Amino acid sequence: MTKPARMERSIIATSTRSYFEIRDLGADTRLGITVKSEDSDGIAISLEGCSTKTSADGYDDAPIYLEYVDGKPILRIWADINSEEPTHVIDLSGAHTSRRHKMFSGHLYYYDHSNTKRHVCAFEEEATAVEELEKKILEQSWDPRLEAGGFAPYFEYTTSGE
Repeated sequence: MTKPARMERSIIATSTRSYFEIRDLGADTRLGITVKSEDSDGIAISLEGCSTKTSADGYDDAPIYLEYVDGKPILRIWADINSEEPTHVIDLSGAHTSRRHKMFSGHLYYYDHSNTKRHVCAFEEEATAVEELEKKILEQSWDPRLEAGGFAPYFEYTTSGE
């Protein structure tokens, strides 16, 4: 496996347009990148020497476009200059920090009719939220006959995923 080249970055910024220059130190080449705000509708990213099918000759149109649609960040990429439509449309909402899994450890119990705590199972699972985790553990380990007998599940956590 080859090691990625080290990159050097420089930034020149204005209010709606920024110019970045990325240098590949291994090959001693540079790539100019322009990032332009599109009236708060999205961000267009142009790469020097790259364009799209619909751009006029001599103009480098942005082959990368980031926008916010229906509450989701959407990345559109034209990886083929001969394609009028984006070759890739990526919904980035799955990358939101609220979706990061946390590790939860604990035990599932129930109290019997004599108020004795009964152990059902131990668990160590990843989940984004405790509600998601408890649903999963109940589906895997809870016997519905216990609930039919009037018993309710009870969770105790040794780690809470925080």
